[in-house]
Amino acid sequence: MPSKMLRKFSWGAIRKAIPAGIALLSAGSLSVAPAFAQNTRALTENPTLIRGCRQLNRATEVFDNSTLGPIATRIGTLQAGTQVRLTGATSPGRAQVFLSSGNLSSAQPVGWINASVLTACGGTPTPPNRACFRADRELVVRSSPTAGSSAVAGYNLGDTVIASANPPTQQTATDGRVWMQVTIYNGSTGWIARTGTNGLGSNVTPITCP
Repeated sequence: MPSKMLRKFSWGAIRKAIPAGIALLSAGSLSVAPAFAQNTRALTENPTLIRGCRQLNRATEVFDNSTLGPIATRIGTLQAGTQVRLTGATSPGRAQVFLSSGNLSSAQPVGWINASVLTACGGTPTPPNRACFRADRELVVRSSPTAGSSAVAGYNLGDTVIASANPPTQQTATDGRVWMQVTIYNGSTGWIARTGTNGLGSNVTPITCP
C-alpha cells in the first residue's frame, strides 16, 4: 500500500489560493458542535511503521474510524493470531491496519483497531483469562447498572459479549434485575441486564471465548 505523507498548510497559503472577492470566515466566526469536538482525535503518521507486521493477541473488532464507534461503523472482526500490516497512521491508543493477504471488507480495505491487542508477529498469542457470553436478544449497554442510565453501545442477537472480569462483575438492582459489567468495542466498560426483573430469565448464554 503506497504511503501518503501528511502535509501542513499555512493559512496564508490557503488565502492566496482563493480567488479575489471570495469572503473568508475568520476562525472566531466558526462554531464547532460540542459532539463533533468531543469525537475529534489527533492523528499522526510514522513512516517507520508503514507495512510493519503485527499480530493480534485476541479477537478484536475493526472500525472505519479512530474513535472505534459507533457500532454501525464496524467493518469486520479479526480473530486472535491474525497478522496485520500497519499503514503508519496512528492515534492515541489506536492503529490503522490492513491485511496483506486481502481486504477487511469489499468496501473498506483498511480499518482502525485498539492498539493494545497488537503484538510482534510470529509469536503464539496467549489467550487472556476472559468470560464470554452470547447475546440471546438485542441488548443495550448502559453507563451504570440501572435501566435509566445512558446507553453507550449495544449488542445484536448472537453477538459475543465479553465480561470486564472473570468471574464477571455483577450487581443486583432494587427490582431484582442482575446487571453484568462488560468490555465494549473501544476498550471501555458498560453494563447489560443479564436477567429480567426479580432475576427471572437470562439474556445471555456462557460460551467459549473466540
